[in-house]
Amino acid sequence: MMKAVFLEKPGGHLVMKEVNIPVPGPGEVLIKMKAAPVNPSDLARIRNTAAGHDLATFIPGIEGSGTVVVAGKGILPRLWLGKRVACSSEYPSSGTWAEYMVTKAGNCFPLSEKINDEQGSMSLVNPLTALAFFEIIKENNHKAIINNAAASALGRMVEMLGKKQKIPVINIVRNQHQTELLKNSGSQYILDSSSFSFIEDLGKLSHDLKATILFDSVCSRQLDNIIDALPSGSSVIIYGNLSGEEHIMINPRCLIDNDIKISGFYLGRRAKKNGLLKNMMNLREVGRLMSSDMKIKIRGRFPLDRAQEAVDTYLGNMSAGKVLLVM
Repeated sequence: MMKAVFLEKPGGHLVMKEVNIPVPGPGEVLIKMKAAPVNPSDLARIRNTAAGHDLATFIPGIEGSGTVVVAGKGILPRLWLGKRVACSSEYPSSGTWAEYMVTKAGNCFPLSEKINDEQGSMSLVNPLTALAFFEIIKENNHKAIINNAAASALGRMVEMLGKKQKIPVINIVRNQHQTELLKNSGSQYILDSSSFSFIEDLGKLSHDLKATILFDSVCSRQLDNIIDALPSGSSVIIYGNLSGEEHIMINPRCLIDNDIKISGFYLGRRAKKNGLLKNMMNLREVGRLMSSDMKIKIRGRFPLDRAQEAVDTYLGNMSAGKVLLVM
């Protein structure tokens, strides 16, 4: 038997239950989990599951780290056996918020000795997303970028990669505290979205720097005004919905007159498009970055039976650092 986190009921609390340890099939591995972060994507999956899927079998958790203890049939599962890995979930019934998880061997990447279990548990979703953003930037020849939710773990990775690649990053935060946080970490361009002059400042700075791509995980009703401030020909990439607003209004005239393009980004879809070789190259680059530059601040650690407290802590201040479930 193993301990795992479940959703009590739609809109209810997270609870811990004991269930059978899953058995890996061909091409799969069983991982004894060590740590798993609480990500916005996890919270979105929990909300979506609560909206009408089977709660009895759903175990949250998209990424984490652990040791492969059982290998199913296949070369890759046997290759990972006994190794510490970063991993992502494949099935709704086997997430990372559990003592054990079954997933496809292709969803695992070995961790070097320089990366501990906690940092390794956060080495897939955010770092791979940040790398994908800069692939998009290069593919479309953007000269500078606009980074919404810039005080988040992913937002700070985008800023760090921008510095390394000498691409200016306009960082949008939502209060003075986050402004000071980014100033202290060396960010050059910071705009507070709660400021009275925010839209005017964004318009001037984005035109001066030729920032023609916006990465937005907030997706609030303010987006309409933000789009209106962008240079002509800009692209808007939506990769999250931190505002929680299901519907927002955007002036179609602005899109037409200024040739603004809006598209969504989903890491899983990007990974399938890249193919195995490109994904392995990206994972290798993530491993290198996690060993040196890309350390993620950890705010708190909670056992599985305090999963709801972990989520509440994370939601209380998402820019203060990551919250982990530890097994």
